[in-house]
Amino acid sequence: MRTRRMVVAATMSAAGVGVALAPTMAQASMGTAMVSVVHGIPKVPVDIYVNNKLTLKHFVFDKVAGPLSLPAGTYNLTVRPAGAKMSTAPILKASLKVVAGENATVIAHLTAKGTPTLQAFADPTTMLAMGKARIIVRHLAAAPGVDVYAGMTKVVKNLTNGHQAILVIPAGKVSISVDVAGTKKVVIGPASFTFAAGTTTIVNAVGSAATMPSSLTVAVQSYK
Repeated sequence: MRTRRMVVAATMSAAGVGVALAPTMAQASMGTAMVSVVHGIPKVPVDIYVNNKLTLKHFVFDKVAGPLSLPAGTYNLTVRPAGAKMSTAPILKASLKVVAGENATVIAHLTAKGTPTLQAFADPTTMLAMGKARIIVRHLAAAPGVDVYAGMTKVVKNLTNGHQAILVIPAGKVSISVDVAGTKKVVIGPASFTFAAGTTTIVNAVGSAATMPSSLTVAVQSYK
């Protein structure tokens, strides 16, 4: 099942977006949002500025930062090469509107054609049934559509760049692999994951199939 996506900005342009989620009572009462950041652009360490303040320094490929607790409001995000002066033209820039009580992830990644972009997703926090775990697979790599396997079972078919699939499964250990859609060509994995009951695990496929060697990998987030 694919869910809606929220595009924060096109390359080198600014665009406001709200990533709306049902607030948790604690966060809503404090007027804050929880925001994680994923770096999915290979070979480019970056500095990330929030409202012109250096917030993430020398942030490297396939890493996850946060979640950061941010007061509700609109933030200007600017991404520059690591160590660059503030006068340096940014790689990416965008405006992000966060609402009290929401959980979201902002990802700097490559489009299917290899162009850097910023994209935001709402991270679901709805309660799971007893003994169940939630997996979210996000295709954020410069690569064709993919099929995702849990063990030998195809659980996601032809997931394309900028989209996600959400699965609810029995908790436990599962081997995950990613193939080029419609083929048996494995591009990521197989890798073993343990999904604890009541947790959500986000598997962000990032990098590029065009680099030699391939830089395709996953950046993993997990929360309860």
